[in-house]
Order: sequence, then structure tokens, then C-alpha cells
Amino acid sequence: MRRSHLRGRARGFTLVEVLIALVLLLGISTALYRSMALTFGTTSRLEKINERYHEARQVLVRMMREIRMAYLRDPLSEVERLGREPTVVTRFVGGEDEVYFATVAHLPIYQDARESDQAEIGYSLRSADRGARNSYHGKTLFRRESTRVDDKPDKGGTLWPLIEGVKELKFEYWDERHEVGGEAWRRDWDSDENQVLPRIVRITLVLESPDDQGPDIRFVTQAAPKVRQPVNPLQ
Repeated sequence: MRRSHLRGRARGFTLVEVLIALVLLLGISTALYRSMALTFGTTSRLEKINERYHEARQVLVRMMREIRMAYLRDPLSEVERLGREPTVVTRFVGGEDEVYFATVAHLPIYQDARESDQAEIGYSLRSADRGARNSYHGKTLFRRESTRVDDKPDKGGTLWPLIEGVKELKFEYWDERHEVGGEAWRRDWDSDENQVLPRIVRITLVLESPDDQGPDIRFVTQAAPKVRQPVNPLQ
């Protein structure tokens, strides 16, 4: 009796019990793996969305700052021009998806560089070659800067991309002359017409989502030039 009792206590797991344990372990492991994969996927997607928002905010803040500090230079009269170098006439030219202007928002990078705070800035929406790092289908927002100010703000300078995957870029210009009884928001602006800067520039930027699952990312902001009237270089 005692030997049979000891043999019963030393008895191990059966094959059925081992298989059931393996099935349970496999089910728990699969559920845990799916949960972790979903968590990591959500975290990665949120990081890409946050990075997208950060890029857009940095671009818009820079655009707003430079537009606020845009200016027009008042051309000298014939009497004032005698004995002086020819004055440089600046322009503010804006379209629905591009804008060019002179500004005093330039920041010299190199020490002792022959540069001032004046520069020509331009923003435009163009198609770019899709490289290995560009997975977006939309266009690219480019910025052009030239430290040589002249009456052709859309020419010369250095051009480089700012942000990719842009579905829409729209500039609108507030004209107070049509504020009452008309449409004050214009689709274009040329300072040669009235020798004044727009009162407000409204910027609409729509970006593609980092993945195909989310909606487009839309931003709308405004910038008001501080000095709208032409500046006399002799004053």
C-alpha cells in the first residue's frame, strides 16, 4: 500500500495537460504581442503627428515674423536724388499660393558678414522630386532669401525646401478700401498699384497626414505688417 501511494504522488503531467498548457500560453502570448504592437504603433503614429505639427508651427511662426517686418522703400524725388546713389525701390507681390517681399527680419549668421537686417523673402508652393525620404504625395513649400534688395523680389537668392506634403497653401490680403460693402479679402496684391502693404495677410496651410489613416492637418493664421506706408530713406 505504501509503495503504490508513493508511486501515485511522483506521477507527472500527462500529454493532454501539457498540450492544454501550451495552448493557453500561446493564446496569452499572442494577445500580449498584439497589445504591445498596437501600443507601439499608436505611439509611433502620435510621434509623427506631433512632429508634423511642430514643423508646421515653426514654418508659420517664421512666415508671420517676416511678414510683420515687411516694408516698402519710398523712392526719392529728383531733387533728393541729385548727388546720391539711385534709390532701391522695393515691392510686395503676393499671389494665391506665393508671396515675395522685402523685410528687416534677416538674421546674419556669420560674423563680419556684409549683410544687414534687410533681405528679400519669398514663399512659394512647387513640385519637388520625390526622394527616398519624401513619402508624401503633395507639393513642397519653398523659401527663397536674398540679401540683395531690389525691385525684383522673386528673382535671385537661395531657394530651399521647408516642408513637404503640402496639399494647400493660400495667401489672402485684407484691403480696407473694400471693408464696407464689398469683399475685403483679395487673392493677390502688388504694391506698385497703391504703394502700401496689405493690412492683414491670412495664411492657410493644409498638410497631408503622416499616414493614410488620419485626416489632413489644417492651419490658419494671420500676420499684420507693422509699417504699411513706404519708408523714406532720408528720414
